[in-house]
Amino acid sequence: MKRTDFLKSLGGITVAPWAVGSKLTGTGVLRKPKRLQPGDLIGLTAPAGIVFNDDDYTRMVQVLTDFGFRTKFGSNVRNRHGYLAGTDRERAENLNQMFVDPEIDGIMAVRGGWGCSRILPYLDFKAIARNPKVYCGFSDNTTLHHAFMSYCGFTTFHGPNGNSDWTDLTKESFESVIMKGEESRYQSKSDVRTLQAGSAQGRLIGGNLTILTTTLGTSYQPDFRDAILFVEDIGERTYKIDRMLAHLKQAGALNKISGFIFGKCTDCSAGPNPTFSLAEVIEKYIKPLNIPAMMNADIGHEEDNFTIPAGGIAELDAGSGEFWLKESSVI
Repeated sequence: MKRTDFLKSLGGITVAPWAVGSKLTGTGVLRKPKRLQPGDLIGLTAPAGIVFNDDDYTRMVQVLTDFGFRTKFGSNVRNRHGYLAGTDRERAENLNQMFVDPEIDGIMAVRGGWGCSRILPYLDFKAIARNPKVYCGFSDNTTLHHAFMSYCGFTTFHGPNGNSDWTDLTKESFESVIMKGEESRYQSKSDVRTLQAGSAQGRLIGGNLTILTTTLGTSYQPDFRDAILFVEDIGERTYKIDRMLAHLKQAGALNKISGFIFGKCTDCSAGPNPTFSLAEVIEKYIKPLNIPAMMNADIGHEEDNFTIPAGGIAELDAGSGEFWLKESSVI
């Protein structure tokens, strides 16, 4: 099937030129950033929380140097403003500068935490849209993935932060997707559990479940129509996961998706009292949808973490516990 025919089969496709700075509608075609290659300059920015340990900065540089990259830290990364790496304007301005700086080839968040939503009013989406670049990060960066998709119209990457563990799987996935531009196949090392067998195709939408739910009802809410939804979380009790999935269902999001992938829920204890297991909670909301679904994929706050193009077109085979890209996510 031709790419245009496949995209049209997803429904609601908009193929007219995208208007810079306006909200992308339907399942409009996303632009692709330039792939990264050895010798490129990576800007390391802190749009949210603080990295306190000096050794972490050294390790970030070493990891990226091993890929052959040069690195440049943002002006605010060592700033302190409560639990944030600088004021909202400082963090936003640094991100704006990195997108318009012609010497910077790609951008990576040093960490997540909290604070990305606070900088949205100060981001220059028109300028960012004119300068599409690889943006990589996860956790709180979920907010920025949806914002750039909605208002800048290009693909970003839910993948490692600078201070991630960078295991072999993490490195290989990052290199495959962002540097080689491969139609990457995601095969988890963890034991993936099939919730509902079957296959589905669609745009990859998602990220951190807590952050995703905070976008509902805002202009940054992603278009869930025919999407393969992937989510992960950390430090949330089972009843909170239940509450967030209920919110997604009642907001109409779950009824629109074509497939579902739950990654890791790190330190998500059920608590000391009698309760439902995480699997029981997920099944409660997902099984009635009768769509291909699986859980325990290598996505999230664990050492192994896939690099996933936010908005990339993929196919899911929940029976085998795998999914793969239908096309390159970079040019």
